[in-house]
Amino acid sequence: MGPTALTFYRAAKRLQALQVPRLANVVATVGDRIHNSHVDTKAALHPTVELGYGGIGVIIAPGVEIGEKSFISQNVSLEPLPGRDGVPRVGRDVYIGVGAQILGPVTIGDGAKIGANALVMEDVAPGATVAGIPARELKRQAPPTGT
Repeated sequence: MGPTALTFYRAAKRLQALQVPRLANVVATVGDRIHNSHVDTKAALHPTVELGYGGIGVIIAPGVEIGEKSFISQNVSLEPLPGRDGVPRVGRDVYIGVGAQILGPVTIGDGAKIGANALVMEDVAPGATVAGIPARELKRQAPPTGT
């Protein structure tokens, strides 16, 4: 499949750690343009996070945290709300469907599932499945236990 948005994100993060900021910015920009996405290097993605279709159209703002084994589908936005402080925090083992938007200082609990094209502007409980515009809870199950 070739390099994904995560490949460019991780390479840019490594270059920043090596104190080569200009090259890190070039690498990040190339990744953004190729995948029509933006995964900010100031976001914290666990190494086991996956992006659907290589991260096409994914927007992850600075400061966003995504836990282990989470899956972010294509065309998903995790961004702050204009005029409000704070960015989304995504727990472990979370699935976010195609086109979902998670906006503002919300927390997505461990094991939650976000439906396609959902607009999430409030916290999602661990193990909950939400969908709709605005997103509402459809069901809840026990979140996965840590391993």
